[in-house]
Parts: sequence; structure tokens; C-alpha cells
Amino acid sequence: MKIMYSQEEIGKRIKELRRKKNLSQSRIAETLFISQAAYSLIENAQNGISVEHIIKLSNLYQVTTDYILKGHKNLITMNRKNGFIPLVNVHAHAGFVKNISDEYFSNIEDWYRIPGFDPSKDQSLFEVDGDSMAPTVLEKDILICQLHKNLENILDGSAVVAIVEGKIMVKRIRKHSDGQYLVLESDNDNHEHHKPMLVKKAAIGKIWIIRGKLSSGLVPFHEMASKGKITSLEENLEMLKKEVYQMNKKLTALTSKR
Repeated sequence: MKIMYSQEEIGKRIKELRRKKNLSQSRIAETLFISQAAYSLIENAQNGISVEHIIKLSNLYQVTTDYILKGHKNLITMNRKNGFIPLVNVHAHAGFVKNISDEYFSNIEDWYRIPGFDPSKDQSLFEVDGDSMAPTVLEKDILICQLHKNLENILDGSAVVAIVEGKIMVKRIRKHSDGQYLVLESDNDNHEHHKPMLVKKAAIGKIWIIRGKLSSGLVPFHEMASKGKITSLEENLEMLKKEVYQMNKKLTALTSKR
């Protein structure tokens, strides 16, 4: 396949892309922060095109920079339309909180396809920072999350990613008797911040339901076994309480007959 680097071919491709979108030269010039006359010279191959302009045009037309430069169509653009989900890693948490918008994701370099999940504009990946939800969620796990738009309909006990007071938190959510509040809990009883948090609904910026996770670690068997033993003991204790209660009722009835 012949590779085209010439200004003439680049001009032809960006002109074709503009016409397919039914956009004027003036509109494109405004996007590139240049005059309409300067842009016309680029399309007509009388002026070269800068790297910055190529990147802006690739984002505008949803094509690769390689297509604009060389005409290659066999490369995949990583965006939601192509089945990719953006990852907000630990280092990007602060920037994400400050700039929560669709435009923010255009600056994220990490996009992934997740087998078994149908991506939508409301799905995002979050890297876990800390162990407050261990063993359910481990540090450095990647959570597959769906934006939840109505706190009134949230399911009690859901594991969520929430933005509260400018921080991204991974918690389990509980409803409160006062409808203005929600309770955020940790699954890890040994965590320093394991105590439930009472949070006003109005204080929650955004909330995502955790639909799945990608993990690089496994819960140690002894932790699973000990958790199972505790659950079994709790169940046995509850049964014992019920039996004692029934015995007390019978003794009370016998005593009253004498």
C-alpha cells in the first residue's frame, strides 16, 4: 500500500472529512484558532499543517492521526463508540474530581475493552486506593462502574465509588431512616476508617455502582476460612438465642399453671 505524506494528500483528506461532517472552513478555523484564510491554504496544500492541528482534527472527526497523515484506516481509535472504557487510575483521582466532565476523558491515555461488559457513556474504570473494602475489593483492583443518576433508587447494600468532600471513596452504601442521609460503610473492620459515615445526599457529588472488578490478587484462603467460621458462629448463636427464648416461654407457662 502506498503511504502518502504529501501536503496535497493531507489537504484532500481533511477537506473530505470536513465535507462529510457538513462543516464550513470558518468553523474548522475557529476550532484550530486560526483564520479561515490560513485554514484554506492548508486544505489547498499551500501551507503545511502542525502536529497540534492534526491532533485537534483527529479528535473532531473521530479518526486517527495516522489516517490524516497517511490515509491508513485499519487503526482503532480508543473511545466509547469502539467499545473502550476509560480508566481513572490512582494518580488521576485528584484531576478527575476537579474536572468531572466528558471532556476530561479525552485527556486520559488508558482505555480498555472488558469482555462481558457493554460499554456506555456512563461506564468508567477506577483503580482502588487503599484497603477499606478488603477482602471484597483489594488495593490496586480495577473496578468496572456504572454511573448512578438517582440516589433515591439506589439499592441498599450496594458497593459503590462515591465522590464525597472532594475525595473518591470505595464504600458500601446503606439507606438511613432520615431520607436526607445515606450511610457509607467499609467491609474491612480492621481499617482505620471502618466506622460508618453519615453523609448528606446533597454532599455526594457523583456515585457509581460497582458492576465488576479486575484483580491482580486473591484473598488468602485462611482469611476466607476465618470469615466463614465467624459467620457460622453468628448463625449458631442466633439459633441458640431462639431456643432459649422458646424454653423460657414454656417455663413461664408451666409456672403460671401451678
